[in-house]
Amino acid sequence: MQGSKRNAGNESAPVFRGKKKEQYDRLIDLREQLLEELRTLSDHSLTYNKQAGEELADIGSDQFLREMELGLVTEEGRKVRLIDEAIERIKGGSYGLCSECGKEISEARLEALPYAKLCIKCKSRRESAERA
Repeated sequence: MQGSKRNAGNESAPVFRGKKKEQYDRLIDLREQLLEELRTLSDHSLTYNKQAGEELADIGSDQFLREMELGLVTEEGRKVRLIDEAIERIKGGSYGLCSECGKEISEARLEALPYAKLCIKCKSRRESAERA
């Protein structure tokens, strides 16, 4: 039996067909890509190589870059969590439905942001409320 990397080591992986399978596979691929980026960022940003005699400006610049990388790690980790939630919604049958109004999220929005949990209307309303 041939296995894909989606099912490697996970015999209990869900089986989907059609559009649901495409959505699931896309989320899994995106998750794997983000996890690889996280590993790379983590390895780089958590390694600090201060050398004796380095200029203070160089140390400050390195510290700034390190803090930026750690911010990226945090953001990428947040995206992985959102992807995991989207995968659970696919399994539960609620993927593609707005978590606020219950209406369908447009395919264009899901194509752009596959882990979206709000439709454009509810997302816009929420952003407007946050700015007020």
